[in-house]
Amino acid sequence: MKRMLILTLVLFCAFSFCGCSDKSSKRNIFNFVEKNYDVIVEACENEDIQALYDIGYVEDVDIVDGYVLVYCEGSGLAPSSQDYGFYYSKENLPVAVFDGQIVCDTDGLVEEGDGYQYLDSGYNMFYTEHIKGNIYFYSASF
Repeated sequence: MKRMLILTLVLFCAFSFCGCSDKSSKRNIFNFVEKNYDVIVEACENEDIQALYDIGYVEDVDIVDGYVLVYCEGSGLAPSSQDYGFYYSKENLPVAVFDGQIVCDTDGLVEEGDGYQYLDSGYNMFYTEHIKGNIYFYSASF
C-alpha cells in the first residue's frame, strides 16, 4: 500500500511538470475564443485590457506593435515548460509569441501542420495557428 501511494505521488508530480497538456490546452483556447469571440474582438480592437480579464481564463495581457497578446495557461518547469494563449493581430498576420513579446515576425515562420512554427537558436519552439478572424492560438515551449 505504501509503495502504491509513493508511485502515485511520483507519477502525479511527473505529469504535473512535464508539459503534457498541449492538445487539451489548444482545444481549451480554441473553445474559449469561439465562445467569447465578439467580446474578445471588441476588447482587442479597443485595446481594453480589463475587458479581456473580465471574461475569465485570461492570466496576462500585453499590447505590442498592433498585437494584443493574451496568456491563458502554462505547465511544466524549464526546460520542459509550455505557455499557451492567443493573440489578436490588426494586420491579420501570424507571429511567434512568448512572455508578452513577439520573438519572430511573419517572415521567420515556417509552415508546420495547420499553422507555423519558429525554432530559435537554442531549444525553444514557438507555434501559432489561426483560430478565427484576426485571432491566433500560440504555444511556446522552452
